[in-house]
Amino acid sequence: MNLLILSKYSIDPVSLLQLHQTDKHTPLYKPIFILSGILSLIVIANLVIYWLYDKALAIVPYISALVLLLWPGKSLQRRERVRFTRMLKRVFSINIFAPVFFSDIILADMLTSFSNVFGDLFIASCVMLTGHDSSYFMDNTHNLYYRDYMIPLLISLPYLIRLKQCIAEYIESKERRHIFNALKYTSSIPVVVFSAVQRKAAIYIAESGTVPQHWYLKEDTIFRFWMMFVFINSMYSFWWDISMDWNLLSITFDTPQTEENRHHKTVQLPPQKHATPIVHFRRQLYFSQPIWYIVAIFFDFLLRITWSLKLSSHIYIRKLDGSIFLMELLEVFRRWIWVIFRMESEWVKKVYSSLPSGSFDNLRMSLLDRKPSSSSGLLSPIEEEDP
Repeated sequence: MNLLILSKYSIDPVSLLQLHQTDKHTPLYKPIFILSGILSLIVIANLVIYWLYDKALAIVPYISALVLLLWPGKSLQRRERVRFTRMLKRVFSINIFAPVFFSDIILADMLTSFSNVFGDLFIASCVMLTGHDSSYFMDNTHNLYYRDYMIPLLISLPYLIRLKQCIAEYIESKERRHIFNALKYTSSIPVVVFSAVQRKAAIYIAESGTVPQHWYLKEDTIFRFWMMFVFINSMYSFWWDISMDWNLLSITFDTPQTEENRHHKTVQLPPQKHATPIVHFRRQLYFSQPIWYIVAIFFDFLLRITWSLKLSSHIYIRKLDGSIFLMELLEVFRRWIWVIFRMESEWVKKVYSSLPSGSFDNLRMSLLDRKPSSSSGLLSPIEEEDP
């Protein structure tokens, strides 16, 4: 849907994602629609079977997606499947000296919105291979390997991927903004860790009434630490979304000028210690209605702090059927909005950088221009035989 909307607004996602256009007569979104439609039908069929017969393996949609991706035939949009496979190889590579393409960044950021899926996939695999119920691996204090180590590690994997990409970008460009971006993803790790510890504490309390004596932190202290790290990560991520990823807001510290200074602009005065912070909104907006940007900022803030709903999870959320699915669906919706305005920001940079310098004066994007990772700035074309 993102690709369709961008195409309708004359934004070229192929050039922004640094891809080669294999078929100029077929928009990029059409083969994506076909593949996503097939996967959606598989997931819906699995859900219907579960609701009607209460018998369905959660691993089936994952296996179906893998089979579809690795299908050896030339049908089923082979070019896009091969392209996506190569993107996954680059994203999961541990080589920090390899070039990082914009399409890889978008994919890795999308994976962070599906971080819980990695943990669900592991539990679904354990259920299929062992025959035990999922509660056997999650709701007791004996299976430490599954709950205390593997689940937090897998949930953290998308954030570690983005951390690796930020380090790789810093090695290539030496720009400090990549370090601050890396800190944003690093701030997600304590959230995952304390969430796992909090769940373990709840299990101990359910079994014995208290946490073990050798624990240095009590349950309420663990909850406060978790809440603190969630707040830091949510606010840091929200500010990065609107100021760096979307490039909509910036803060400068300007000293007010006197009348004499305005008439004598050539006079250089020493900077004063007490400067006034001024918030600037980007003037060059590609979408014609500014209200869409305000709505996007509002929803991004609202959905970034959905942690406030989780704070009352012990009382309310767990009593609602499908509440976890609802919160994950809201995160997918937030990421959908994020991708549109992330691509819009890159497109504005691309358009205005091609104009005369006078038209580029008020555009605060010079520091964010992406340097091509190769001589052409494009990914290598798919050299497989035509499907």
